[in-house]
Amino acid sequence: MKRALGAVAGWRPRPQQRRVILLYHSVGDSPLAVGLAGFRQQMQWLSANAAVMPLRQLLLNASAVPLQAAITFDDGYSSLHSAALPILNDAGAVASAFLNTGWIETDRRRSSDAAQGHYPQEQFLLWREVEALAASGWDIGSHGIDHLDLTRQPDDVVNRELHLSRRQIEQAGLVCSPIFSYTWGRHNAHLRALVKAAGYTHALAGIHEPVAESGDPFAIPRINIDRHCTLDDFKAIVRGDWDYLGWLQHAKAAVSGFCAG
Repeated sequence: MKRALGAVAGWRPRPQQRRVILLYHSVGDSPLAVGLAGFRQQMQWLSANAAVMPLRQLLLNASAVPLQAAITFDDGYSSLHSAALPILNDAGAVASAFLNTGWIETDRRRSSDAAQGHYPQEQFLLWREVEALAASGWDIGSHGIDHLDLTRQPDDVVNRELHLSRRQIEQAGLVCSPIFSYTWGRHNAHLRALVKAAGYTHALAGIHEPVAESGDPFAIPRINIDRHCTLDDFKAIVRGDWDYLGWLQHAKAAVSGFCAG
């Protein structure tokens, strides 16, 4: 159904410039990870057909290239270092990693907990691997300490998640990105205000649409790429054929009274 609707939507006129932020979590063989071969094909196609740039450069809209893309990963699984990094190096691209900092340790690799919203059967990065990502040009940012829905937490918990996560990244000797990534992409006006008050300049949500020049910097859309996405699906998604999914998200949010993501 998604492919059929995308084929129809693909006939509409396209804007002259398009900026997209792609969201991944893991690359490899775990149940929800994007497969290694599929991710490699996606990155090869993307680097040949778009300007793949660091997230902050894309948000500054500093390029006149018609199709621009930034790559992001949430949670902080070990496959970012073992699988995604070499593929992106081969493609001449970098990404941004948004970490649940409470799950990143120095010597002991922690296993994911699906009950907390993590991808199942994953292992988390070690801090030395995070350092290697940063040394390769990746931005390192906060996804909170734990995988909490911050729209449902009291202010003291939210502020701890926002401030301590950034401090843990800095204590590891790294520069923390001024961009925050909402868990599950969920946010509301109060949470956006707390993120801004904590000193972040932008925050990433989960709506399926391109980045708009006039959009809210604390509700920046990202397009999720899941393990079922074929290369043809990926091309259509990046081109904008599947942007109708964002329209559906907005419609659902209007009915429910919650933010679309």
